Amino acid sequence: MKSERLSNLHLLPPQATGVWATNPLYPAAKQVPRRGKAALEMELPLFWYEPPWIRLPIEVAGRLAASVANLDVVVSALRRDVASDDEQGELFAPIETSDESHRSSRFLPRMTPYRAERYGFLPTDFDDTMIVDVRLSAMPNASGRLAYSPEQLKRWERASDDSPIGGGGHVATASFPTDVVSLKQARIKLEQLRQLAPNAAVFVSIGCYSLEEEVSASLVSQPDGLIVRMDQPELEGIQLAALVRRTRSLMDEAGCNELPLWIVPGEVSARDVAKLIALGASAVAIDSWCNPLVDFLNESLSETRYDRSAFNEIPALASQHLWDDIDHVIGLHSAISPDATVAQRLGTFHPRWAKACDASLITP
Repeated sequence: MKSERLSNLHLLPPQATGVWATNPLYPAAKQVPRRGKAALEMELPLFWYEPPWIRLPIEVAGRLAASVANLDVVVSALRRDVASDDEQGELFAPIETSDESHRSSRFLPRMTPYRAERYGFLPTDFDDTMIVDVRLSAMPNASGRLAYSPEQLKRWERASDDSPIGGGGHVATASFPTDVVSLKQARIKLEQLRQLAPNAAVFVSIGCYSLEEEVSASLVSQPDGLIVRMDQPELEGIQLAALVRRTRSLMDEAGCNELPLWIVPGEVSARDVAKLIALGASAVAIDSWCNPLVDFLNESLSETRYDRSAFNEIPALASQHLWDDIDHVIGLHSAISPDATVAQRLGTFHPRWAKACDASLITP
């Protein structure tokens, strides 16, 4: 059982309207509104934000990415993360259907990370993606460096051994694309991306340490949604909850009530996910659920030669590992009224938590 970081918050039952009143079940599916275009349908409020694809062989990474996306989790990947140059890749292929009345092609839920340096990025990464994630916040890699490793650059750029990118060393990350000089000027960039990815919603990713300034400046660029990284291990549960609540309040104060807020929280349980949604998040990253699959496959399958039957079992492995938690989120979400206030959704016995999260203070 995963430890709960928000255990001091309690999901409150819906307020009864009568003795024999029944409680409605609210769907987990979400709509992602887009400026001037039809909203996108998102089956689950869950996404895999930063998969460590470099730790797996390309073929294995591609099978795992498609397996998780088949569970209706939005998966972040570039084509070169999970497919060779001469293959389309499972995550990018149209979904086969026997329904002849469904003429338009459907695709797995995918998020395209648009990093400042655009290493490994191909024009085809815009095709049929659900979300374009414009990352305006440099984050450290697994080693703690604000840099890309030689192995990562080799996967993305496919450079020869004789001419490695950056001379074979770490290459520093950037915070802004070269054609964006400020967050305010990013509005033009986002409009360009909407033209290049007409079927996608364009989000902006930021950090949480300068929250008020970054949220305000990001909203000026008029994104279709906001992703805030709160996966720093130093954050305690109450700080995470307060940051989510504060971010949602800042967006509401700016008149962006309907704008999706996606949170990258680090390690969470299914109940934590439901509570983050009750606090105002629209979707929550479940990297802490998905990354162990990478660890397991990395240990089980050799990069040079592996059992094909084990490769074919990856979809079943992903479903077995993730489905109970996903189903728990769906169940908990079904009782969260979208029209209720945070105080009606959440309660706590701790005054500090009540003040930080706008939750109801429950008298013991």
